[in-house]
Amino acid sequence: MRSGNLTTSPSPSVQVFAIGGGGFTHPGDGWPEDAVLEDRLLALAGPAPSVRIGYIGHASNDHPDRITAFHERFRDCASATHLPMTADAEMAAAFLSELDIVYVGGGTTSAMLTLWQEKGLDHAIACAARNGLILSGVSAGAICWFEDLLLGTAEDGYALWPGMGLLKGSACPHYRNELPRKQSFDHHVLTGQLAPGIAIDDGVAVHIIDGVVASVEHARDDGGDAFLVHADNTEVEITGVDNTGLKTEPLQPGFRLTSSR
Repeated sequence: MRSGNLTTSPSPSVQVFAIGGGGFTHPGDGWPEDAVLEDRLLALAGPAPSVRIGYIGHASNDHPDRITAFHERFRDCASATHLPMTADAEMAAAFLSELDIVYVGGGTTSAMLTLWQEKGLDHAIACAARNGLILSGVSAGAICWFEDLLLGTAEDGYALWPGMGLLKGSACPHYRNELPRKQSFDHHVLTGQLAPGIAIDDGVAVHIIDGVVASVEHARDDGGDAFLVHADNTEVEITGVDNTGLKTEPLQPGFRLTSSR
């Protein structure tokens, strides 16, 4: 279990468990198969039901259905609570200090990050992560921890946005599940507008410890995976991946994230 003392020494590892899409907040998109990812997340912190997990749903404006889904998913296997959008930095710090894992839901990443910056929640989360809190989440909650982000939708278009910078490089959720997002991400990496990074399909999670990929977890039998995407003069043949001008390869444990362009 994590200590609530911010002066704990030596410094714990910074851990991120990034889920490309699906899970308990999207019961029609792979549930209950995706539950295996959430079970593996809990196992990182210790035996259930002693694990303390908290939900942040700010990217979806604290959508009540998602908050309810969170409590229903974890009430029998963990101690579960959530942080409302009205929380200030002091309230957030107290909330985070009592957790082993924080799970950030999907939605509008830019609005969530703006709110965190305005209220100082980004600093509180970063401090907690460096004290041993496991950062996790899906979609917006998977990518917000990285340096470079490409945010938006196919309908509204995509734009570059700075992330929290706890992890180097860029990240893309729903990679082969949302073709316009994949095409835009690939283009921005290829043209050097976006740092190289990782791309995660729905039903797949990447566990990262101190900037190094520890494991890639798969929940579904649909061929979903996670990839390393960066500009290159060679091509790697991967079914379903149009990577002309890119080097796109399955992400492997041991890879160290980088921000080199």
